[in-house]
Amino acid sequence: MSQTTLPPDTTYWQLYSRSMKAVIFEGAFFQNRIGGKRQSRYAGYHAGFGHTLRMGSADGLDRVNAYGDLSAFSDADLNDIAVAAAALCQTPIALVSILDQDRLWFSARVGTDQPFGPLANSGCGQVIVRKVPVVIPDMLADPYTQKNTLVCGVPGLRFYAGYPLFDAQGRVVGTLCAVDLETRSDGLSSHQKDGLAALARQSMRLMDLRQASVTQERRFTAQKLRSQRAAKRVQEAEAERRHALEKYALQQAAGAAGGIGIYEYDLASGDITVSPEVCRIAGIDLAPTLSAEQWIALIHPDDKMTVPTLNRILEGTAPLRLQYRILRASDGKERWVLRQGILDHDEAGRPIRLIGTLQDVTPEKNATARLTTLLAIGDALRTAETRQKALQETCQLLGNRLDAQRVGFARISMREERFTVEQSWCAADMPPISGEFSFEAFRHTSDFLRGGSVFILDDITHTSWMSVEQAAYQSVNVIAQVLVPKIRGGDLTGCLFVHSSQPREWTVDETSFIRTAADRIFAGLDEWDTLSRQELINHEILHRLKNTLSIVQSLAHQGFRGVEDQSALTTFTARLIALSSAHDQLMRRNWQSTDLASLTVAVMTPLGLEGRVKVNGPFLCLGPDTATSFSMVLHELATNALKHGALSVPAGIVNLNWTVTGYGPESAMMLTWQETDGPSVTAPDRTGFGIRLLQAGLGHQGKTELHYDPEGLRVEMTASIISMASH
Repeated sequence: MSQTTLPPDTTYWQLYSRSMKAVIFEGAFFQNRIGGKRQSRYAGYHAGFGHTLRMGSADGLDRVNAYGDLSAFSDADLNDIAVAAAALCQTPIALVSILDQDRLWFSARVGTDQPFGPLANSGCGQVIVRKVPVVIPDMLADPYTQKNTLVCGVPGLRFYAGYPLFDAQGRVVGTLCAVDLETRSDGLSSHQKDGLAALARQSMRLMDLRQASVTQERRFTAQKLRSQRAAKRVQEAEAERRHALEKYALQQAAGAAGGIGIYEYDLASGDITVSPEVCRIAGIDLAPTLSAEQWIALIHPDDKMTVPTLNRILEGTAPLRLQYRILRASDGKERWVLRQGILDHDEAGRPIRLIGTLQDVTPEKNATARLTTLLAIGDALRTAETRQKALQETCQLLGNRLDAQRVGFARISMREERFTVEQSWCAADMPPISGEFSFEAFRHTSDFLRGGSVFILDDITHTSWMSVEQAAYQSVNVIAQVLVPKIRGGDLTGCLFVHSSQPREWTVDETSFIRTAADRIFAGLDEWDTLSRQELINHEILHRLKNTLSIVQSLAHQGFRGVEDQSALTTFTARLIALSSAHDQLMRRNWQSTDLASLTVAVMTPLGLEGRVKVNGPFLCLGPDTATSFSMVLHELATNALKHGALSVPAGIVNLNWTVTGYGPESAMMLTWQETDGPSVTAPDRTGFGIRLLQAGLGHQGKTELHYDPEGLRVEMTASIISMASH
């Protein structure tokens, strides 16, 4: 049989795609051998017997692919069958196709690279519809295929032979076909028919094996996915379990760190269901429940009256938030607890249980109490009248807060190597301590303090390196102590001591509090020492100033000895006294400032006018220069009133009033000196030194106006508040 070769650049899919019209195949009958016998698969369908076939919804085809992913069937074994079919039938084209909806998947192909083609109008479609082999010797002569452009045009297909592929249920799932470009009037030989049938059966067996393999692979994949999902669920469940355990452990740790426990009080039975943290707070063995009597036994005796009774809880009058003290069962230590809760009621509205939390608030209570004590220590240092009084009050406050037996302060002389107890406070069961102690008896202690570190001793009887000082400490009833050194200018000048006659484990909070309190006490003592030294210096300065003024006064008396009119000397002496009074006031304030009311009293008292000059006005701060000027002005006004004004007669009085106007930088003083009930006043004929002094007033700091009203002299002065205080 002659063969016609397709152009090398022409594919099977290109041949099909050129024809958009329906292709109708007519086939010739040929027999199929099954089990060695020749059987007719479709009698009555033969070459030349015209029969029109139309592809559509009524063709009876099961177009649903049963093989899933058809790419799984494109393997080398099927390709070998296509090659064998082409060689057997001596055609350039051979295909193994699988039905997939309205198309054919070419799982094996020779003469084309296209993976699929349309089902409609194809020769393979006729094989699938008729379920019999189809042979078309001359497709151009056949009335149903001659219109196909692949037949009447390029490349000019002529011969077609196809064999159906049956599955185990007898359904046609595809075809094995061979296509030639030359007509074959005699179709296929018996040998070729048998070979093509055998190749078709072999194709089906390979496809069944492949389907079984794919099915097994899918089953294995599905099983693997199920296993993976199950493993993932197990992992997620395990992760959730671990998360729950970690969360529970975290909650327990958080509760332990915060000192918070949970309780449920059954009001009918009296049983209290508690969490482990409640047991830890109370210092009792872990137990799921406690009785009400057990809990009441832990409450501090002084606080039992504050804890509500069961009747008050049932009545609904008991507080649901309460703080009180307990004594831990394990060590007897006092702890503050905060109990909070809510009442649970039955359907009738009667309370049946109290549910809430119990929190150890001892650290917060201690911190608040210590802060209060520190504030009280600061107040005592600030308000005490003497250094000894300040030490006495602060030591007592510190001892009560720490529940210590002795607290005090000792001066230290490094030159004499001695401790001198300056002040100490003792509890009722502790003997007082006083006097001097040498470094020799407390050698290790003194060496430690010289380094500037806090010396903490919990139990001297169990501290081997302190054994040489045990006798000295026992003589003053000390077993445990905390010593805080006072360092000034690099020298050890004193120490604060806290003593206990019993072993005591000092906590970090306690030692930190003692150190903070000591710093405040030391600062207060330094201030007292500074004030004492300043007061001594001020007294010395004042003494020398008064000596200087006395010399000036003596010189003035000597200068006026031969003068008959001694009035000028008297005036000069009075002015010196006024100046000295102003200096006295400033000296008491360390030359910082004084106030107008105190200065007025100091000036008027030496003149015996404290009852006749009525002073009224708010507190007004005066700087050193302003106080000096004011003292001279007030003295001049008072002496003039005594000589010529209202104070020259018994009924006359003087009203000295001042007010403050404005705010901030704009605030100003308005002062009025008003004389009444004295002799009639007229303006002086001449201006002497006294008048010029009054007119000058406070100098550049203010303004002074003199009004000679008939009923009495009136002097008005104004000045800036800020200027008066700063000069």
